[in-house]
Amino acid sequence: MQFKSITAIVVLLLLVASLLVAGCTTSTTSNTNQTPSAISSTATHDAFLEKYLAAQKNVSYADKNEPVNAWELTWINSTSARLEWTVFNKSLNGTWNYVRTFIVFPTTQDATHYLNAMNKTAYSLARTVYESNGTYQQATGHAPQIYKDYQWTENPSSKFEIRGHEISQLDNIITMTTGKRLS
Repeated sequence: MQFKSITAIVVLLLLVASLLVAGCTTSTTSNTNQTPSAISSTATHDAFLEKYLAAQKNVSYADKNEPVNAWELTWINSTSARLEWTVFNKSLNGTWNYVRTFIVFPTTQDATHYLNAMNKTAYSLARTVYESNGTYQQATGHAPQIYKDYQWTENPSSKFEIRGHEISQLDNIITMTTGKRLS
């Protein structure tokens, strides 16, 4: 009798194991620890930011002085994205890597409040006049009404340790960039 009970338990365990392996059971646990890329893959992206990022790519790939070697765009959420790209700067005879975060705000005033709240102690205001035919102008057909560009360059011990930082406001877009020389 005891042998039949053990046999029945083993058969039941094998049945449960085969169901689990076959995927016939469902998990009742919630997957709340999704990565940002998993979440953003189903999110609707801001149409203006998509257009701006497409213009960014067009402007970058058209620059004959800095041919693009690598380009990777990752959406953080529906209103922000992270771009990492690498170029060979012919003038400086070196390879540079840039990481830029883009955030689009509902209004220019919201972007200004965000910029004003940022710690810019190490930065200097480098420009307030927008370059003609830049990315924003390519995306919108006009220059931004509000343009502020703050920059900070770390003091390197060699030319291969050059690292630059930039924070910019272009109307309702804030960009934060770090660039470093690779070779």
